[in-house]
Amino acid sequence: MIATPDGTAVLSSIGWVDGDALWRLDAASGRLDAIPLGTGARYSSLHHDEAGARSGRFAVAHHFDGRRFEVSVRAFSAPDAVLARAAVDPAGTGVDGDAAAWAGVPRLYVEYLGFAPWNSFVLLRVSPSDGAVEIQRLAWYDESYDKAYQGIVGVLELPGGDAALVSVQRSSRLILHDLATGARRRAIDLGDRGGNPRLALRDSGREVWASDYDAIAVVQTDTWQVTRRARLQGARAGTQEFIGGFAFAADEPLCVVARPFSGDVIGIDLETLKTRRSARLGRQPLEVAALPGGEIVARDWQTGDLLRGALRRRWFRR
Repeated sequence: MIATPDGTAVLSSIGWVDGDALWRLDAASGRLDAIPLGTGARYSSLHHDEAGARSGRFAVAHHFDGRRFEVSVRAFSAPDAVLARAAVDPAGTGVDGDAAAWAGVPRLYVEYLGFAPWNSFVLLRVSPSDGAVEIQRLAWYDESYDKAYQGIVGVLELPGGDAALVSVQRSSRLILHDLATGARRRAIDLGDRGGNPRLALRDSGREVWASDYDAIAVVQTDTWQVTRRARLQGARAGTQEFIGGFAFAADEPLCVVARPFSGDVIGIDLETLKTRRSARLGRQPLEVAALPGGEIVARDWQTGDLLRGALRRRWFRR
């Protein structure tokens, strides 16, 4: 889920609800739109970073169950129009459209390609200047992983451009991946919660924030050490309940975290990870965005329905 830089709209795409379409909320009027993307993909996912937000652009990855893969670059102001596109299929790779549109938009993706010679999860790097997509094997993704249950979750390009962090399903271990060789440089253990880590850069690339099932961990990129960690979702004895998405508030030092099993969104302090505020939304908030003034926008896990509320000060610990 992405809030536009000016806070006037929120974009989302939950695969089992939206398929290959964008969900858009006009924050002022509350109007909801569905924007068909027309690629025929089974589902789509949204990708952006701080630079892309400043430039007013984001990327949509279109997933075809291994038959092909596409990424389209779009503007927040006109998300139905494609500025540039990259594609991978058995016939090869290609990039078309405005090459300059890729500036500030993620160019690294991980995807399962179910055709020869790949037939596995791979790393894809879009090269607009070459008009192609580089496909790289993950040399470390070997039989030590249970590939029936441990697919690749996501990738995060790091400052410097020579390495990336890769997260694996049902694993608390991030892999520092060498973009030149495809090899593992090192592993970073988040805390053994066994989650499907979502990753985000913060503080001008000095920190990586990662979800780990029911917890958040913060990793310093100069040492690759976990400096802060907090479990954010309690559960009954002998069980675990996961947290949903997280996002950073633009106008205060908070990270907002969706908690589908608690029916709320909490705002945690960036330095201490202590819960400072909460918004009781009901249902099961899964994706979340923070708008100015403490307003929270979320979507329900099962239905994708809109959930809205406001962060209120919380005087007790979680």
